[in-house]
Amino acid sequence: MKLIVPISGGKDSQATLLYCIEKFGVENIEAVFCDTKWEHELTYNHLSYTVEKSGVKFKVLSSNKYDGFVDLCKKKKRFPSSQVGFCTIELKVVPMIDYVLSLDENVMIFQGIRSDESKKRAQMNEECRYFKYYFQPYTSNMIVLEEFFKKPPITDKQKKKERKAIDRLLLGHNDEKFFTYRKKDVFKWCEKYSDDIHRPFFNSSAEDVIYYCLDRDYKINPLYFRGASRVGCFPCKNARHDEIQLIITEFPDTIEKIKKAEYYVEGTFFSPDYIPQRYHSGFDTKSGKSICTIGDVVKYITDKNIQFSLLEEFGYESTECKSVFNICE
Repeated sequence: MKLIVPISGGKDSQATLLYCIEKFGVENIEAVFCDTKWEHELTYNHLSYTVEKSGVKFKVLSSNKYDGFVDLCKKKKRFPSSQVGFCTIELKVVPMIDYVLSLDENVMIFQGIRSDESKKRAQMNEECRYFKYYFQPYTSNMIVLEEFFKKPPITDKQKKKERKAIDRLLLGHNDEKFFTYRKKDVFKWCEKYSDDIHRPFFNSSAEDVIYYCLDRDYKINPLYFRGASRVGCFPCKNARHDEIQLIITEFPDTIEKIKKAEYYVEGTFFSPDYIPQRYHSGFDTKSGKSICTIGDVVKYITDKNIQFSLLEEFGYESTECKSVFNICE
């Protein structure tokens, strides 16, 4: 059996790696990193540090079709959005599936996922199988209604989604959706091998995993000490205003990276509604709508002084420590 720990350079996957090394022995573990070529240099450096200090076997996976995030967006002729997150699928999910299918043995995958990270992750299981959504639907009209039964729809978009699900069910259509990438290969592989997933820190807090690493004399990603609440793609397509504010003040080189990406892709990194329309400087001839560039976003966020207004709103006092987890030494 092959024991695999996907790592990202973040605290959760690092704690998971250390857990597996202690439980199964470093010689029996393989750490795997899906490289989007859009991570911060500090993350790449931290990955190297973790691998070298632990001595774990390490494998880098990348897309066979796209040369990283910018090349993907160039060929798609657009940047991803919160509704169309093709970057995660193409640069992380697909390479990992390809790698698992290349193995001729049972696999056990240990993921650094915590339930309190998001609503979506809270709905996951502490243990399941890797190819779960090839055999059961990841969504359907019944699943949609079950979700809204737990938390009734609030926005017009949610209400429209609920109404559509009800109408389709009344017509006798459940509209189940499954993963389909290399479906035949997955079914054939699963006839021979198992694909178990374990999430050892699923019920843990961010502080739990941080101190799990520190207590074992492992440093965590330096980005956490400079104000980042998460690491990985830098910035993520779903970056909040306060995260862009952090980049403006702490990582100005990243602003230039986004500018170059926008020029190369011939598009904008942010959705039109990311900032007020009065700050938009561009125009999309296809849609007939105004658009905002990274320069527009920087101007808006700088004008609004997002970071300090949030600190005042929540009653925080300025300190030398920038970490959201209060882990500065």
